[in-house]
Amino acid sequence: MNLNNFFSSQIILENELLILQPLAEIDIDAIESISYSDELGEFGKRVKSRKDLAEYFDYCFNSKKAKELYPFIIFNKTNNKPIGITMFGNISFPHKRLEIGWTWIGEQFQGTGINYQCKKLLLDYCFDELRLRRVEFKIDIKNIRSQKAIEKIGAIKEGLLRNYNIQSYGESTGTYIYSILKDEWEDIKLNKSYENYILQR
Repeated sequence: MNLNNFFSSQIILENELLILQPLAEIDIDAIESISYSDELGEFGKRVKSRKDLAEYFDYCFNSKKAKELYPFIIFNKTNNKPIGITMFGNISFPHKRLEIGWTWIGEQFQGTGINYQCKKLLLDYCFDELRLRRVEFKIDIKNIRSQKAIEKIGAIKEGLLRNYNIQSYGESTGTYIYSILKDEWEDIKLNKSYENYILQR
């Protein structure tokens, strides 16, 4: 796999509940229906209007064109309603790693186990299809909810990157970096009681 092939491919990931597919221009109306909430992290702070949302979509598509981010829209397979957005980024095939992030889940879906289901699809694809060794996650020091969520999935906190980002709402004092390695993910998937715990949260 190389970057050109990766970014030109139509990656579709699904299970019984969800389908993740490449974000498209026609998705803006669907996404708008769950936007404009302060409970949506960086996205919620950044996107307050249709104009903001259009600029966010332009950012996603320009980043994909530049081979920096691969954005997915998350749909509920039962009713074809949007759930949120997530992305692949910081991709290095020579080093067999990438980052999962830039994720937000609609307010009504938070705390329902959707985040775990979404991450499981992405991680299975990374390790089983792309044959990566490592998947990374970066989370702002103040985003306690996301830190707890990724720790429940089994990611290891590796350290703090000080003054790493400037967010749309101001300068951040730090970003935690987490990772999951291929062997660790295999162990997590084998632990069925762990998965059941996650789905009950």
